[in-house]
Amino acid sequence: MKGDRSHELDAWILATAPRATAYARSLLRNPHEAEDIVQDCYCRLISKADVYDLPHDGMKLLLRAITNACINLKTRRKPFFRLVRTDADGSEQTDDPLDKTALPPDECAMFDELSVAVESALRTLPTQQRAAVQLKALGHSQQEIAEIMGITTTNGGVLIHRARQSLAARLNPYLGGEAIR
Repeated sequence: MKGDRSHELDAWILATAPRATAYARSLLRNPHEAEDIVQDCYCRLISKADVYDLPHDGMKLLLRAITNACINLKTRRKPFFRLVRTDADGSEQTDDPLDKTALPPDECAMFDELSVAVESALRTLPTQQRAAVQLKALGHSQQEIAEIMGITTTNGGVLIHRARQSLAARLNPYLGGEAIR
């Protein structure tokens, strides 16, 4: 029986780890800090596996723990911004979800410029707004975002709305509009 529980937890960790790590990376923009926080959050949750039903409710608990840990880390250190991330081997990388080799050179240049602008705009958001937007981008409902972040549903909606307004204002010049001042 105890072995079944152990296998169940192992399967849960393997299934949720990539998503949890990606979420932490999106909040922190530092792969090493993100992995440390995710590992710490897993350790804390697993130590209370007898209290929580991790295979059923664990993802919400994990994302909430990661959100809080990232907020705590960000508020305890002086922030800095980087437009390019450093890979595990020390080389600088830019992640773009689109295969740009199929694009004409002018569209490729515009895509690169927009990617940098989006990344820069996301970094200017307060941590809670960025967390809410990232969770929304991962497909979570407003109710789930509120549960994960430990806030009311209304507050979650306000965070998403304000983040979208801020992003729209910062990205408007790149999307054919004029700069909003």
